[in-house]
Amino acid sequence: IRGARLGKLYVYSAPSGAGKTRHMVGNACAISLPWVDDKCKIHCRERLKKVLFIATEMTADEIQTLLLAYVSGINEEHILLGQYTADERVRLAIALNIIDKFGSNFVIEVMPDPSRAEVRAKIAKYIIQDGIEYIFYDYIFSSPGLLEEFRDLDIREDVVLMMMSNT
Repeated sequence: IRGARLGKLYVYSAPSGAGKTRHMVGNACAISLPWVDDKCKIHCRERLKKVLFIATEMTADEIQTLLLAYVSGINEEHILLGQYTADERVRLAIALNIIDKFGSNFVIEVMPDPSRAEVRAKIAKYIIQDGIEYIFYDYIFSSPGLLEEFRDLDIREDVVLMMMSNT
């Protein structure tokens, strides 16, 4: 797909537990933040982009752990357990400085029960107020708030989900 392109919708589908969220966080990090390689060298795109990551299943803390793992190149399990090699400690310190400096490029919004109106309002707010260019939405599902919008209209669930993706 030649990377993230403005005005395009990309749908990533895979079985449960296949790493969809990790994949999306990695893609969002790749365009918004520098990263550290295993030789402690910092790499950065020519132009970093601002991204909004809307999480519907995970907490902000869980997303931040994934973000730290991507930027540092350290296995997420090492971060969660606090078990680092000497090299990983150096990379972790560098990654924390990167996130501190460039963290405003990666905005996390947690919406556990999204409705179309709420999603539309949040996205508009971040585009207008914060100059967000790219939106990552994890993930489209039949939330109670979404189903409530169409409760009296007798619309099939697959159509409701398509309407959410159109939003």
